[in-house]
Amino acid sequence: MQPKKFRRFLVSGRATVGWLAVLAPGIMSKVWRLNSPLASETKYLIRFFGIRNVVLAYQLYQADRPDAGPEELEEALRQGIVIDTLDLAFILFSKKHSESRSFGRTAPGLAAAAGIVLGMLSRQNREVPENSQQ
Repeated sequence: MQPKKFRRFLVSGRATVGWLAVLAPGIMSKVWRLNSPLASETKYLIRFFGIRNVVLAYQLYQADRPDAGPEELEEALRQGIVIDTLDLAFILFSKKHSESRSFGRTAPGLAAAAGIVLGMLSRQNREVPENSQQ
């Protein structure tokens, strides 16, 4: 598969999850297995997460336009990879070992891992520049 196809899939996935969290935080809470009814603070945090994903999707979409430079695309991909890596690290290290694992932690963890993988696969293969030190 070409990196451009991976980028399209990454943009689509981020935008879908983001808009779903913004417009329907109750659905996201069911995926994460949060207790219902949701407190207004919890809805706010879910929407905040959604806005972050919508902005990441838009940023990558804009960086992938034909008139954008390769540095802009690379920076957008790097930012997404860093954010997904931090999300995954938080998910993996935030739970005590004595507690049982639930799908509520697995779904965001898989989403973060998928974002990392898609971000890496979306990067352009560039030729290594010649060493200028001779």
